[in-house]
Amino acid sequence: MKRTLVLLATTALASPALAEPDMTYEEALACVERVVPAQNYVTNDLLPSDADLADISPMAETVTMRVGLSWVLDDGQSHFYNAIEQGFFADEGIEVELVPGGPGKNHIQTLGGGVVDVAVASAGSYLPRAITSPTPIEGITSVGSVLKGGPAAFLTIDEDLLSKELTPQDLQGRTVAGGPFLEHMPILLDKAGMEEGDVTIIKAGFTPDALFAGTADFYFGWIFNQTRAISAQGYEWNALMWGPHGFEDFPDSIVMMKDTIAENPEVGERFMRAVHRGIDFMLENPEVSADTVLKYATDAPHLTKELVLQRYEQQAPLVTKGDLRLMETDFSAWNENTATLLQYGFMPTVDCS
Repeated sequence: MKRTLVLLATTALASPALAEPDMTYEEALACVERVVPAQNYVTNDLLPSDADLADISPMAETVTMRVGLSWVLDDGQSHFYNAIEQGFFADEGIEVELVPGGPGKNHIQTLGGGVVDVAVASAGSYLPRAITSPTPIEGITSVGSVLKGGPAAFLTIDEDLLSKELTPQDLQGRTVAGGPFLEHMPILLDKAGMEEGDVTIIKAGFTPDALFAGTADFYFGWIFNQTRAISAQGYEWNALMWGPHGFEDFPDSIVMMKDTIAENPEVGERFMRAVHRGIDFMLENPEVSADTVLKYATDAPHLTKELVLQRYEQQAPLVTKGDLRLMETDFSAWNENTATLLQYGFMPTVDCS
């Protein structure tokens, strides 16, 4: 197997302290449903029906909307690019400015401050934590999630692990490199019956260079992002998905302010209809959509059409998951995720008494 030497600036971290559950899962779920139910910060009301999609004419006056993205201008924003390029926003009388996100940029905060009109959260689990934090961001609501399930995974190129179905026990005695989301690692450790120190965590950036350098056995990333970089280096890879062993999530959740929706629900509905059409176009016309990505994804010059199409194929099951409409999620799934966070102490200000 090909080996590449890569110099890294990784930081060794102490293994996370093993989280002792603050309560049982059943107690946490009952508390969530009573104190911070998904109905308080999630709505499907702006999603279009088939009838809504059949007859579209623009508003009398054009509205400009600034959209704070969860990441930089790459192929994760295909639906927005399609909605611009194919005229779906224009059909509604909306002009859109895409504001890149990325490291150090939290557009949930800029939404709360009125800097953007729409924000995209890379993880839906950020929302209940944001509204219950010591400095809460009040009045936000998810109006749809592009992905209906988490793509997060522990990725490895270890030859001994390539041909087996991975379990959390395969992490034991190993080193995992990754970003801030690994603060949740104690949840997986406890659920798997593992102990503090069984896994070593090192802080790394957003590329799997730690795998190539041999400083980590696993890299924690998205199944359709970093895997492309791994394949490009000539490696085979295997993955252990986070969701079944930690908690699921709703990435790329589109977030608006409740007050804004209440003042002019038509704008919100029209925005979501255009995004819906952008997602549908990606699914139905992947080749054309991929060409559009290469035009708009100015922060990802390494992209090729083949790489974009590879992402589309891998993410499609999460985009179309279940019998729900595009971007629609059910409240019970949100509550179940939040209950796990509460159970393990990640929402300390929630009073369940």
